Amino acid sequence: MKSINPYSGKLIKKYNFFTLSKVNQTINVANDTFNNWKKLDLDKRINIIQKIKQNLIDDRLESAKEITSEMGKPFSESLLEIDKCIWLCDYYIENSEKLLKSKLIKTEAYKSYVSFEPLGVIFGIMPWNFPYWQIFRFVIPTIISGNVTIVKHAPNVTGCCLRIKKIFSKNIEYKIFQPLIIDTKDVEHIIKNQLVRGVSLTGSDKAGSAVGKLSGKYVKKTLLELGGSDAFIVCEDADINKAAKKAVMARMQNTGQSCIAAKRFIIHKNVKNKFINRLIHHLSSMKIGDPMLKETQIGPLARKDLLNQLKIIFDDAINKGANIIYQTNDIPKNGYFFKPSIIENIKPSMKVYSCETFGPLFSIYTFQEENEAISLANDTPYGLGGSIWSKDLKNAEILAKKIYTGAIYINEMTKSDPRLPFGGVGLSGIGRELGAYGIKEFINVKTIYID
Repeated sequence: MKSINPYSGKLIKKYNFFTLSKVNQTINVANDTFNNWKKLDLDKRINIIQKIKQNLIDDRLESAKEITSEMGKPFSESLLEIDKCIWLCDYYIENSEKLLKSKLIKTEAYKSYVSFEPLGVIFGIMPWNFPYWQIFRFVIPTIISGNVTIVKHAPNVTGCCLRIKKIFSKNIEYKIFQPLIIDTKDVEHIIKNQLVRGVSLTGSDKAGSAVGKLSGKYVKKTLLELGGSDAFIVCEDADINKAAKKAVMARMQNTGQSCIAAKRFIIHKNVKNKFINRLIHHLSSMKIGDPMLKETQIGPLARKDLLNQLKIIFDDAINKGANIIYQTNDIPKNGYFFKPSIIENIKPSMKVYSCETFGPLFSIYTFQEENEAISLANDTPYGLGGSIWSKDLKNAEILAKKIYTGAIYINEMTKSDPRLPFGGVGLSGIGRELGAYGIKEFINVKTIYID
């Protein structure tokens, strides 16, 4: 297993896969830990989350460097990713007692209520694009509710995973987070283990389908957070300057490598030209280059194969008649860079119409009537997020309810927030992370009836 710097192309480090014996040992240790961890009072588990938070704060700069080195995220964004993990810890430290409190249900019984109890060892399969945030948003609510976690991270961010292990271990006796350095072929071996009680995967719809099949085979609780092809709808009455500025942020965060990035820009015909002019104005001013430099806003894609996949989608669109409205020419010669591009005249026969585009590629569509915009927004197998831009908030809210996704943001870009449930429908997955709903995904919702 190799970790390669996507800017320099140099090998960072090689890692050996765990043997199945070591995998089994890790699961056994996790289960032993669970038997003690679940007995702790919630306030004691919260105290340990506070230690984890402090460990992360202490390692903030080095953790951000690890992210940027392994997957090319601009360093300024890597710092923000760490800060978001700290925010998430704060949210669950402050709210978990209320969220996990038993709920009384009035019946004819002397007493009846619902108790929220942990399941056990939960297996996480995590992606590379937000190597710390994805781990923390899975692990923190899962362990604070009494479970323990084992995690297979993406191979190219193994260094991040091992660094996170130290953050969860420093001055902490409980092994509530343990990494598994394994090949994909070993995933079934873990899922079928009787000590593993649930599976959480963030990744592609293909990976989700494969893991969902295994989870069904072995009857394991499953959460799948998969891809997206979010619509960014700009109505005729929208604040075009604000919408265009946010559009660049929504598409270009993490160099476009985000499941909730805006990918399909559906613009009212009467404001299309103004919107595109403002879009180009903001996009052309962004700095491309070495992601370790504080002024860099656009880094390389995380791996060469990801760059090649995006090039195939782009070339297919151009060969079938799509027009290039704008394309950056000044990009570094080294590194896995894709020229930030804006294209239009997109047809259903093109790959870009139906595929998730993971990178700095803007796809422009236009509409005249609102029903056209809704039809375009829903013409995708995905359903993760989306946004609507309009000064008519009442009408925008009506439109939001017509779009088949897990979230719609009005006059704001789609984003994950520790306070709000996060997840999708269709090929975007099943289940919810974060907020009051996320903390209960890997929970035994137990009815207790006393007469």
